[in-house]
Amino acid sequence: MGNVWRVFKRDVLRLLKVPPALVVVVALLVLPSVYTWYNVLGFWNPYDNTGNLRVCVVNQDEGASSELTGELRVGDMIVEKLHENTQLKWDFTDYDDAMAQLDAGRAYAAFVIPEDFTADLLTLTTGDFTQPSIEYYVNEKAGPVAPKITDAGATTLDETVNSTFVSTVSDAVAESVDDAYDRSQEQLGQTREGALGKIAGALDAIASAREALGRVGDATSSARTRADGARSDLDQARDGIEAAERSLATMSDLASRTRQGLDAFSASAMPAASQSLLALSQAAVRADAAVGKLNGAVGEAQGNIGATIAEGQQALERGRELAAELRRAAEALPEDDAAREPLLAAVADLERRNADAEADLASLAGLNDEAGGVSQTASDASAALSGAVEAAVTQAQGYSDGLFGSTLPALGSALGTLSGTASSLSAAVGNQRLLVDQASLALAQLASTLESAAEAVSQTDGLLATLQDELALVRTDVTAVGGSGALSELFGEEGLDAAKIADFMGSPTELVTEQLYPLDAYGSAMAPLFMNLTFWIGAFMLLVIMKQEVDAEGIPRLTLAQRYLGRFLLLAAMAVLQAVICCAGVLAIGVHAASVPALFFAAAVTSLSYLSIIYALSVTLQHIGKGICIILVFAQIPGATGLYPIEMTSGFFQALYPFFPFTYGIGALREAIFGFYGTMYAGDLAMLGVFFAVFMALGLLVRPLMANVNRMVADQVRQGGLFNGENVEIPVRPYRFSQIVRALSDRDEYRATLEARYERFRRWYPRLIKGAVVLGVAVPAALVVVFALTPAEKVWVLTFWLGFIAALFVFVVVVESLRCSFERQLRLGSLSDERLLELASARNAVERSGEGGGQRG
Repeated sequence: MGNVWRVFKRDVLRLLKVPPALVVVVALLVLPSVYTWYNVLGFWNPYDNTGNLRVCVVNQDEGASSELTGELRVGDMIVEKLHENTQLKWDFTDYDDAMAQLDAGRAYAAFVIPEDFTADLLTLTTGDFTQPSIEYYVNEKAGPVAPKITDAGATTLDETVNSTFVSTVSDAVAESVDDAYDRSQEQLGQTREGALGKIAGALDAIASAREALGRVGDATSSARTRADGARSDLDQARDGIEAAERSLATMSDLASRTRQGLDAFSASAMPAASQSLLALSQAAVRADAAVGKLNGAVGEAQGNIGATIAEGQQALERGRELAAELRRAAEALPEDDAAREPLLAAVADLERRNADAEADLASLAGLNDEAGGVSQTASDASAALSGAVEAAVTQAQGYSDGLFGSTLPALGSALGTLSGTASSLSAAVGNQRLLVDQASLALAQLASTLESAAEAVSQTDGLLATLQDELALVRTDVTAVGGSGALSELFGEEGLDAAKIADFMGSPTELVTEQLYPLDAYGSAMAPLFMNLTFWIGAFMLLVIMKQEVDAEGIPRLTLAQRYLGRFLLLAAMAVLQAVICCAGVLAIGVHAASVPALFFAAAVTSLSYLSIIYALSVTLQHIGKGICIILVFAQIPGATGLYPIEMTSGFFQALYPFFPFTYGIGALREAIFGFYGTMYAGDLAMLGVFFAVFMALGLLVRPLMANVNRMVADQVRQGGLFNGENVEIPVRPYRFSQIVRALSDRDEYRATLEARYERFRRWYPRLIKGAVVLGVAVPAALVVVFALTPAEKVWVLTFWLGFIAALFVFVVVVESLRCSFERQLRLGSLSDERLLELASARNAVERSGEGGGQRG
């Protein structure tokens, strides 16, 4: 590295010793930045001056009318709105003058509103729609950007037409709605009063129905209590019947035993017979008392059952009245009332339960009548028994003296009759018990029916209570609707404001722009592109004006790599100064920067990366490399998102976009100016570092291989006498060791073989050169035809042409290199042996010194 710094120090001292050279250096440092400054200032805020672009407006609209809008002249409304618009310089004139200004270039565009414009618009209100149109004329010759701006004016005009028409129609509709609102308010008051009256009537009916249900419930509870009492009386009657059965059984058994012992008692004395007759009379009395008691119990049970049936009939009648009242109340409700169907269902259930209760009461009444018949049968049997006993006793007393005669048989007969009568009476009493059981079961069924009826009444009362609450809420809502101010707030105290509604309908939304990376001016947004162009042009100017070859004066043992790095160090310092001056200037102009240090650092890295590319191409390929640098700069302007998003460019530039250094230079400067996002700033700088390293390696490794070619090209450039050129400060690549050995071993054979090959080459050489010239003319001509006749992407054709030109240059250079190589090898064959030995020794010395002469080509 010592020699690198020595080269840098020597170059700086050379500049300082020559003051005029410093002027050139200052120009090289400042002039590239002037390009950026002028362009940034020129593009600072160009869209603020669009009001100076003249656009003619011709209004030929005759107007029209419709029932909704009345008389309307949309053309005049558009003109009135455009008078308020300052986006463009609107010139309202006639058709001929507008076309004359447009053709002469005094106006950039013209709009013509036709005669039937309003009439066509109003067809929207009739249903037979005709699309209205405005004629738009634009002068593309005036400039590439002006038509785009006037297109924005066309959009403004279209929006003006739409908003004006919508506002007019909305105004008419708002007035119609306002009138309808006034009428609806009056009708609302009337409807509210009627609804409140009907709701009040329904509430009264429901209250009456609930009161009747209360009475039915009380009656049902009372009937259930009486039915329970009747069931208790029937239980007592069942006990009496069982006692009567036991007494009658005893009587029948006693009569049987008396008749059986009649023969045994015939011999007994009269007192014994009298005692028997007395016992028989007492038994008859007890049986008659039991039957009387039975009849009393049955009569009391019949009375209770009859009272229960009467109360059930009253409850049934009240249930029927309640069902009728509920049905009338349900039918009085509106069809769409949510409570109407549940209430009708409850009424139907109540009517079904009333029918079941009526059937149960009828069955109970029949059983009560049958119990009365059995009681009468028992009474008749008891009377017959009493008469029989009385007859028996009378006969026994009357014929006591004739006991042993006909009396005893008569007594036996009477006892038989008594026994049969007691058996019959016992069967009748058994039947009475069965009737009592049936009556008790009927009373249980009646109690269950009454319980179901009470439950139904309770459920119906609950439904009516819910309906009553809902109707109360409805009445509250209806009352609130009448006193609510919602519609008044919506329509206002004085009705709808048609003008405000029309304005809103004409423009219902407002676009609010939120800038993520705000800038002070359009020029700040353009600065990254112009700064990158400055860095590229500045580096290119350094290589064009300053020498790129490094001499070895005052620095011994200077290698090719040291020459390359020493001159690059000087150019790098000047490139960094160019970047610093450019950044300071754009900041002084007023360009916004999110981070000033990041801006300076990114500019320095970008400038060094571009210098590495241009220096490597220029030093390695000489004038061809400089031509490639020029191609790269104008290819990167559309392909590195400097002006437009990459998605707006062709597929060709989208494919090459990642490989352009401008892509990352512009990206890094945008991050520093606009604001940072993630690692994009570091990523862009890293890619610029990759370009720097790749082309630095290219210059250091490839340049020695091109030494003889570069010397040949430099010599031919000087021989032309019209091009600037400099001597190539690279040692000539020595002859290959095999060539020297062949020349020393058999000079004549070496020369003969080489001359034969050269002779063949010389015969082809003119043809190759002429072919290259012909192709250099024919291929571009053919590509011009392809440009004109094919729809293919022109950039691909242009790129193919550039590639062909580069290949053609390489071909010519290779041919010339072969010619020079043959001539050089022929000179080797004419040298003496001593000179050949010196060349061999010099080659070895060059390899040892590291000059690069040992590399083969």
